[in-house]
Amino acid sequence: MRYNNSYGALMILALALILGAPAIHAQARAKASVAFGFNMDQTSMPAGDYEVSSLNERVLAVRNLKNGETRLVISSVYVYANANAGIPKGRLVFHKYDDQYFLAQIWDGQNDRGIALAESKREKEAKLASAYQPETVVIAMK
Repeated sequence: MRYNNSYGALMILALALILGAPAIHAQARAKASVAFGFNMDQTSMPAGDYEVSSLNERVLAVRNLKNGETRLVISSVYVYANANAGIPKGRLVFHKYDDQYFLAQIWDGQNDRGIALAESKREKEAKLASAYQPETVVIAMK
């Protein structure tokens, strides 16, 4: 039997949906209002309302609720916190250098583990240009 390329692509999509179904079903969502523009990797993100969704154990989606723009974050480095630290479970953590903000950590609030984002080239440049250590800004998610 001979298959064309569109049939193969359809089969791959179906397989991805079947394998991803448990992750979609167990998806966690949290929202945060960010009052300032920030950088996420090499992308500038505007101030606004954001939704963070756990697509599966290793992938988070950060979506701007106004324009629908979505960026995926694949976890490679986890950070852990003491459950009794008094810090909001679901939170976004930013590094601030002068007037520039960089998303540094995402905690979806499902457990005591968050994802640390690697410093981007932009953040490294801002760090070198700043005379001060970065300020840490934490925004709680609902």
